[in-house]
Amino acid sequence: MATSEAWAAELAARWRVETASGVIVYPTSAAVGAMENLGVDMREAAPLLRDAEDAFARRDWSRLATALARVNGVIAARLPSVREGEPETWDEYRATVPGGAPGRARSGVSSGASTAARSGMPVDYDDRVRGAWIGKCIGTALGDPVEGWTRERIAAEHAPISGYLVPPKVENDDTAYPILVLHALDEHGTGFTSADLALEWVAHLPLAFTAEWSAIENVKAGVLPPDSRWVRNPCGAWVGGQMRTEIHGLLAPLDPERAAEWAFRDAVISHYREGMDGAIFTAAVTSLAFSGEPTETLIRAALRYVRPGGAFAATVERTLDACKRHGDWRRVLDELRPDLDRFHWIHTLPNIACAVTGLVLGERDFERSILTTLQCGYDTDCSAGQTAALLGCLLGARGIPDKWSRPIGQRLTSYVVGFEEIEFEKLIAWTTGWGSILAGERSSWKGDVA
Repeated sequence: MATSEAWAAELAARWRVETASGVIVYPTSAAVGAMENLGVDMREAAPLLRDAEDAFARRDWSRLATALARVNGVIAARLPSVREGEPETWDEYRATVPGGAPGRARSGVSSGASTAARSGMPVDYDDRVRGAWIGKCIGTALGDPVEGWTRERIAAEHAPISGYLVPPKVENDDTAYPILVLHALDEHGTGFTSADLALEWVAHLPLAFTAEWSAIENVKAGVLPPDSRWVRNPCGAWVGGQMRTEIHGLLAPLDPERAAEWAFRDAVISHYREGMDGAIFTAAVTSLAFSGEPTETLIRAALRYVRPGGAFAATVERTLDACKRHGDWRRVLDELRPDLDRFHWIHTLPNIACAVTGLVLGERDFERSILTTLQCGYDTDCSAGQTAALLGCLLGARGIPDKWSRPIGQRLTSYVVGFEEIEFEKLIAWTTGWGSILAGERSSWKGDVA
């Protein structure tokens, strides 16, 4: 391809791109929308977007390049206002949670669960970790073909759904990042920093999207965490933090405090606001899942590690309430969608609503739970992946129906450089090995401590 043609193609993709699932995305318009969702006045960008749209339609690439640069200039000028008051360290974040002095166990979950060993480690730890990893792969493979679809389109083209929509593909960005958490532990030990993990991304990830892409480009340019999440990144409240942090709960079973702290250490590379809250929630609820308590109890306990009063906590609470009142996912979505549809389908809020709906109304039936989440739409590989990972942790690998687990196979494939193929047994041993080491560094879980 000639240089000018390659340049034009790159510009065109910055305005309009089609995803592998067939959804048209307008990245620059989405970035402006993301800023508006953060409460930023972006009226100055409106005429610039119209100019860019016209330039794209006329294939006037020089004019499009100029218009996109001007829009990005508006975003860059407004991002500092989003940063104001956002916690930069774990202690700062923890201080926003009532009674949240670092180090204090506050799970709110009974210590009497049959799955908890006297040492504080689950007696079936290996099987639970295996279930979470396999579940994550099942959910992402199930959701990948309809990523970004509305519930109406999913129903029109695939209902009734009783299995995979296409032969499952295990490789997914949702499972790429947890591998590098484990490698960071190998390289740096339990004291690994956000910068250490960010450099793992740079060294091993040839591909990234939205907030993670911005963060990687920033780190390459020498902008390290926590600053890496603020430069050229209007998407820090999107789902990327939430999609990748189950690993911290798997490494810290029944220790939600450590899981939440490590999730912050991870998410601060690329996320803020609801994106950060979602990451911490996911890690905490995964850690707590080893207790075997009822699903709603786990969700409410995990919310105790998230900033109260914010949009994330409010969305989870509204979803729980709607599930209790309606008992049907369609009616739940009918009630929530007027608010959720204000956000991009990759945003954290619609996807946590879908995951919670599947988890609560699925009543620990693996298939019912993941299909409920899938049919809600939005970022289906992330939300179904989250639901399936937590169900896998709750039920163990032995509790996942064979029709779902068998097609996944015996190994994880990824685009992580140096880790393109890993036997699941090795991946599980890698995870539980570090989890056991971490357990030796802390006292036994104390259960319900007020």
